[in-house]
Amino acid sequence: MFKKFRAALLLAFAFFSSSAVKATEAVPVPLPQLPATFAAILPCANCEGIETRITLRADGTFFSQQIYLGEPKPNQASDLGRWVMSHYGNVLIIQGQQSEPRYFRVKQPDTLEMLDLEARTIFSDLNYKLTRSAEVDPLDLKLFPLKGLYRYYADAGRFTECASGLEFPVLTMGDNAKLEQAYLKLRDEPGQALLATLYAQLKPAPAMEGNQMVPSVTPLRFEDIAQANCSPALFSAKLTDQFWTLVQLRGKPVVLPESGRAPGLMFHSENERLSGSGGCNQLVGTYSVDKNLIQTRMIAATRMACLQPGDVDDELIATLTQVKSWNILGQRMELYDQLGRLLLRFEAR
Repeated sequence: MFKKFRAALLLAFAFFSSSAVKATEAVPVPLPQLPATFAAILPCANCEGIETRITLRADGTFFSQQIYLGEPKPNQASDLGRWVMSHYGNVLIIQGQQSEPRYFRVKQPDTLEMLDLEARTIFSDLNYKLTRSAEVDPLDLKLFPLKGLYRYYADAGRFTECASGLEFPVLTMGDNAKLEQAYLKLRDEPGQALLATLYAQLKPAPAMEGNQMVPSVTPLRFEDIAQANCSPALFSAKLTDQFWTLVQLRGKPVVLPESGRAPGLMFHSENERLSGSGGCNQLVGTYSVDKNLIQTRMIAATRMACLQPGDVDDELIATLTQVKSWNILGQRMELYDQLGRLLLRFEAR
């Protein structure tokens, strides 16, 4: 299903708080009155449209549902994960069970505009705007795969979903017995967290104590359990004191070495010092930042002879002299020239 959603993007490319919140400490969020559900029928490359509903929660998590109109069943897909805001430009980034982030611009507090896979505006007569619904959708999803850390202790199972970090009680129905037995066989000690993969439903159910309804996991089908951990979830990276791996240079992907020094930069907060590498030589310099404006100075490098793939020392140094502004979209940093054209793209890894 998500391949169809991606295809739509490629086609276009030719619990809660009622006050303003922050998904990160550093980035203001122009979305008051969360939670909120945003909905629209979005274009589809090979169906009648994608009925899309995205619910943003004040704790920085989201869930979404898509129905592929005109397609035979199963024609639905759901997702669960985290959202953050770009440091500038009001771009909303969401990333769930699927590996790739999706981008939306907050046009108004009640409107999200879907962007393309590069977080750029889609110029089209088709509708890419989602508007705030009058009601907030309940958390009621079927997810496969649903990956998370499962632990069993005190005669109860708990499941912490990987992409969102949300923790849920596990109901004793469906394939719960298989999940519990596999866990008890594999664990090394009581309460140890193991990585489980399920086909599951998330929906409210009565709490073990009291009369409250709480979101809970029903294991519809047990798939796998392993002594492993979740992959890192989406976060909003800081500009400084973070090594940024270079992945794109002037529109071309950068070949990363299997071993040795990776091309990239670090903006040190102390003394505004800049360091890094083009894949071979060490780069040094200074930088200054004024909001979204950035300037690098005194770029120098060691002069070793380098023959390995991925050596972009000279081109990186030359390009850095043209950088005038910056932005961070989740774990991705971009540097632009004075006209706002993308020069360099990095990833926090």
